[in-house]
Amino acid sequence: MPANTRLETKAFRLLQDIMERRIRALRGDRLLNAMRSVTLEVQRRAKQNAPVDTGRLRASIIPDVVTRGNVVRGIVGSNVVYAPFMEFGTKPHWPPLAALEVWARRHHTSAFVVARAIATRGIRARRFLRDAFDDVKGAIRGRIESTVASTLREIKEEFKSAE
Repeated sequence: MPANTRLETKAFRLLQDIMERRIRALRGDRLLNAMRSVTLEVQRRAKQNAPVDTGRLRASIIPDVVTRGNVVRGIVGSNVVYAPFMEFGTKPHWPPLAALEVWARRHHTSAFVVARAIATRGIRARRFLRDAFDDVKGAIRGRIESTVASTLREIKEEFKSAE
């Protein structure tokens, strides 16, 4: 094998090694930390936006970061049964009175009156999760882009120093 070909092969292997390390870094801790950071911000905003009666809904809002293969996904949500009804609202329907009794007592009203209002108007959507995401969408994009950009700058600098 000519010396020139060996040198090119060695350079190619070095560059390939650099790229593989940086791609692992991009998919690894840096991106996970960026995603954790932005999901915590969405959680903070969602808790500020959430309607509060007892505080149960607000306390149930939690963030999670899930990785599957090359996909990193940030999730913020709640596990309380009524969270989707608060987020999306409902069409008019007749709710079970037993479900409203405790709330109505706490607010010094009649469960029947509340049920009749829900049967007439439904429940207004509160959109506390969507609004939280919308509030920080730009920051999410910026944080992920800066993480990717800094990794790409490091790749470029490593390529330059390998030349």
